[in-house]
Amino acid sequence: MKKAENLVVKGYDDGYGDSKYSSNGVTEHIPSFVTSFKPKPKEDFGKDNKLKYIAVEVDEERYVVGDYAVKLDPSIRWNAADHKHNTNNSNILLKTVLGLMCTGNREVVNLLMMNLPLKFDTPERRFDLIQQVVGTHEVKLSTDGTHFFEKVINVEDVNIKKQPFGSLCDIILDDTGDITDMSMAKGFNVLVDIGSRTLNILTVDALEEQEELSLQNNLGMFKSYLQIGRTLEEKLGSAIPSGKLPSIIHTGSIKGMDISPILDRTYRAHADDIISTLHTLLLDSWSFVNTLIFTGGGSTLLRPYLEGQVQGVNTRFLDRYANVNGLRKYGIRQSKKAARGVR
Repeated sequence: MKKAENLVVKGYDDGYGDSKYSSNGVTEHIPSFVTSFKPKPKEDFGKDNKLKYIAVEVDEERYVVGDYAVKLDPSIRWNAADHKHNTNNSNILLKTVLGLMCTGNREVVNLLMMNLPLKFDTPERRFDLIQQVVGTHEVKLSTDGTHFFEKVINVEDVNIKKQPFGSLCDIILDDTGDITDMSMAKGFNVLVDIGSRTLNILTVDALEEQEELSLQNNLGMFKSYLQIGRTLEEKLGSAIPSGKLPSIIHTGSIKGMDISPILDRTYRAHADDIISTLHTLLLDSWSFVNTLIFTGGGSTLLRPYLEGQVQGVNTRFLDRYANVNGLRKYGIRQSKKAARGVR
């Protein structure tokens, strides 16, 4: 049996908008978009392009994933499927991320940590995800569209937690999986994960889920993105593919038009909806709450509109990587316990 310190533990948070991954202390992400293979465009003027070109070959078919999938596909669409793990894109993204986390040509991942939104965390979904993830994955990766490098990754086990349990673990655990914030671990904490499609509110008391005070709905960031898209389509008189919206919003303009006033109005209304949801859910429970924790990519975008909206409660804001960082920390902790024979 391998010693705990020699076990390979990685984290993968396969969001509807971004696929975040944590490996060997490095945390990164790629947009969760896939399109058919297209060569990498030449940069005749030596432009400093911050976009990542990633091409992959899976089952003898080639694709472009992430930044350049959005850039090169004029009709790219956002995938909002309930059971996204049954889609071909989910398998392509999984193999891509495993390949990106594999530093050599071959690697064994002893434990891959993942999560599911609260409503989707069912025995059937867990079974399907385990079937997809555990086993040997072959993928060829390219950063120039010409030279492809083969990667073979064997995932021995997967541990699936409720979203956003990993964000709490990121606060209370260190990089070796040891608890460093016992007060937070023992507290009554509310985690508000603002993802791309879903809003997940997970309430835990001394690390035990309070099901009556937890929920999942569709108040993720694409609620705002799609509203912004409709407003822009009215102004421009032409359609905008849903997959293009995140990059347009990140840029803050389209066709020279400053869209910041539209973003401000839409984000403010979105934040109000989230605060209203919180007050309804926790109507009789605010006196017990130690810490309100906003996490996920949406927590960064909506922070200016969420700050100060809940009085008398300690509030913290985490980023898009907190969940996957915490998942990996938790996986390291569980691997150490298993190596010691502790349940």
